Amino acid sequence: MLIHYRCKHCQTTIADLNHDRLNLDRLGFNHLTTDQKEKMIKYYSPNEADVFVICENCESALYHYPSYRELDYFIH
Repeated sequence: MLIHYRCKHCQTTIADLNHDRLNLDRLGFNHLTTDQKEKMIKYYSPNEADVFVICENCESALYHYPSYRELDYFIH
């Protein structure tokens, strides 16, 4: 499975994982609620997905400007 970790704010690619025996359940995503999965994961095929997290730069911006947490996107 090919998994792309991307920042949900700036769309930067954080990491790409590609392994035949890799799946989202093995990475612990089975512990998320359905709603959390829908917000974090976008499937392109049964073997490829984007996982949206927050990169270090955007996390720093959120730390310095806490009001940004109310926004879905603060960098366009």
